[in-house]
Amino acid sequence: MRLPTFPCQRGAALLIALVAVALATLLALGLLERAQRSMARTEALIAVERSNQYVLGMDALAASALARARAEGMDASAIDGAWTEPFEVPGGFVQGRLLDQQGRFNLNALASPEAGRARRAEEVLRRLLEVLGQPPAVAAELADWIEGGTALRSGSVGDFWYRAQQPPYRMAGVALAHVSELRWLRSVDGEVYQALRPHVTALPEPVLQVNINTTSDAVLAALVAGLDIEQARRVLADGPFTDLAQVLAHPQLAGRAGAELQLELRVASNWYLSQARVVLGGVERDVFRLISIDGAGYDFRYVSQGVP
Repeated sequence: MRLPTFPCQRGAALLIALVAVALATLLALGLLERAQRSMARTEALIAVERSNQYVLGMDALAASALARARAEGMDASAIDGAWTEPFEVPGGFVQGRLLDQQGRFNLNALASPEAGRARRAEEVLRRLLEVLGQPPAVAAELADWIEGGTALRSGSVGDFWYRAQQPPYRMAGVALAHVSELRWLRSVDGEVYQALRPHVTALPEPVLQVNINTTSDAVLAALVAGLDIEQARRVLADGPFTDLAQVLAHPQLAGRAGAELQLELRVASNWYLSQARVVLGGVERDVFRLISIDGAGYDFRYVSQGVP
């Protein structure tokens, strides 16, 4: 005997069928979205790898340009900051430039193993801060920070303040890897950092050597005791200089060019920041590499959307 089908049973069966279809649809959508995300990640990885290969090409061009400038007897600072023509690549373009780093004050000169040169670098940094209207105590604190000891310099907040933090942390005890590490210092706020940033660098060699042809009036005034900003501008206005004797004979430097300046001033640069800009699919990537004209092999890579 066949049992009759009641309306409520047919409704339940229809509801179950609709739920099953809805679940299947959700599962299908989930799988589709997952596949799309995986594809997007793969495309992004491919774009990054392509960008890296283009960056290597621009680095090679930069190194070649520096070597050619030296071979031709040209001051490599003449190409400082100039962008190459954009090289078209599938989906975008690539271009590069060189940013002279030896026209700036090397913060790592404070880490010189020679105590006298380290003190000299601290003195120059203190004068640079004064010229820029910033607190000169930053110089003493940076010297303490790099030294990492517990014997504090006069005027430095030093280790006492850092140990009082919760949790406490110690000073570096090593040279800076990047200028942005200045922000670890208690005395360096955003204003101080932005004022210093165009005039300082952090090079791997703890040596104070400045290219007078690419330096700023503030750095030159800090290097030469008794030289003010206006006098420094007059010196720089008479450049570019082709040899150090020409620099030291300048009227504004008469009587001020001691043995220290002869070691610290240069008319050419050795360290550059190579910037490769890769634009693919409308996405811009800027990669920076610190390179030496002597090919010292120091390769520290920054990835940034702006000049570090």
